[in-house]
Amino acid sequence: MNVLYISNSIIPSRSANSIHVMKMCQALAENGNKVVLIAPNKIKNEKQIVDSYKYYGVKNNFIIKKLWSPDIKGGAFFYTLSVCFYMMFNHNFELIYGRFLYGCYLATLFKKKVIYESHAPIYEETKYGLSIFKRLVKSKFFEKLVVISEALKDIYLEKQYLLEEKIQVAHDGADKVLDLKTKIKLRGEDQNLKLGYIGHLHKGKGLEIISSIANKVSNDIEFHVVGGLDKDVSLWKKKIKEKNVFFYGWVPHCDVGKYINAMDVCLLPNQKIVFAFGSSEDGMNLSKFTSPLKMFEYMSHNKAIIASDLTVLREVLNEKNSLLVKCDDTRGWLKAIEKLKIPKNRELLAKQAFNDFSLYTWKKRAKNIMNLN
Repeated sequence: MNVLYISNSIIPSRSANSIHVMKMCQALAENGNKVVLIAPNKIKNEKQIVDSYKYYGVKNNFIIKKLWSPDIKGGAFFYTLSVCFYMMFNHNFELIYGRFLYGCYLATLFKKKVIYESHAPIYEETKYGLSIFKRLVKSKFFEKLVVISEALKDIYLEKQYLLEEKIQVAHDGADKVLDLKTKIKLRGEDQNLKLGYIGHLHKGKGLEIISSIANKVSNDIEFHVVGGLDKDVSLWKKKIKEKNVFFYGWVPHCDVGKYINAMDVCLLPNQKIVFAFGSSEDGMNLSKFTSPLKMFEYMSHNKAIIASDLTVLREVLNEKNSLLVKCDDTRGWLKAIEKLKIPKNRELLAKQAFNDFSLYTWKKRAKNIMNLN
């Protein structure tokens, strides 16, 4: 099938949504589809990166088209026009897939089948955006809405925007890992237990927990923090002075696996309030409906996981494939870490997480979504 993926993610960039888009396009192509990804042409962003496929660690099995999107106030309007003109002159697509609401709605006007994917409640959009969404889901060309958690599905059902049979839950995913041995040489002492965190460092992501326990663990335990914007790394370095905490800053996604391979235990310490990347502290709280990419990457790398005991994370994690601790329970996190100092305990959790991961590969996700009637 010829698939057009409409995105408003900036590619390349450091956002999780851009990783998701690139991985899904790869997966759609791996399932035998011919895929074209369209994205805004933001020339200034990560301009030193010349190969987006390599940057994200994906196969060059789909086409990327960058469309005009000026860096001015209201630039999204002009990008929407670009998307409209692109579809006007390219008629060979059998399905439109995307996370860009306005582009997906326009596709129905061109009488194309549409799958729209949402990672947040639509009422977080502007009133105009909500109006467009309602028109989209009423179109006879609208196939379904894909959401990343049962919790997010429930939010949509509560609003009664569309019927349950038109919503499909597809948690995020990760690629099967072909190399579990290549490792980055982490700092610290080789014999120490190495706890790892991957991802952004803004409020609610969990550095609050690391900050509260770093000076309470035994001398043979280290924390290795990979990711974050420069300003966030600087902020947390000022807050956390302990010598057993190491910051590596942002690394290209294609290299993240080498860091995970080097870790003994991976941490997912989401708090009750988690703000989206790039949002202010009065922005959207993702904690109740998120599906963190890092969770699946930890699982795919055969790692023991300690995670916050949040309802949405329990859609994937449980007591057999992870240790679940109340997000703000300092003593609970310390007890979990002590338990995983024993190699056998780590191995049992890691093995179950790795086995469970088989349900969450990007390729399987794309195949399930594309199973259209």
